[in-house]
Amino acid sequence: MTDWCNLRCMYCMPEDGLQWLAKPELLTDDEIVRLIDIAVTSLSIEEIRFTGGEPLLRPGLVGIVGPVTVLERAPVPHDLRHRPQGHAAVLKTAGLDRANGSLNTPSPDVFKTLTSRDRRQDLLAA
Repeated sequence: MTDWCNLRCMYCMPEDGLQWLAKPELLTDDEIVRLIDIAVTSLSIEEIRFTGGEPLLRPGLVGIVGPVTVLERAPVPHDLRHRPQGHAAVLKTAGLDRANGSLNTPSPDVFKTLTSRDRRQDLLAA
């Protein structure tokens, strides 16, 4: 979905970050929906997961989730890390049927160390 992330987890990304892909290098929302449609209808794919960076940072995510969830046999799990609670309601309205989040540790101090960000409360709120 994107290579962006609002955390810098030590096991995933250097603390200084990475060079993000230029927007022309990313698939458009319509291209993603088209590829998923082909995967579901022609390749018998039964489950779609939106991953890659932090998918909720993609501006058009709701516009992608809506069309994808109406595809036959396509439940759409999604990672709801690091976003306000209201975002989950918008995605549910668009057709999202499941979500998961990853809490690296219950300790606020260890979370901050692992992610290089003090965003544990955001995760818990989401």
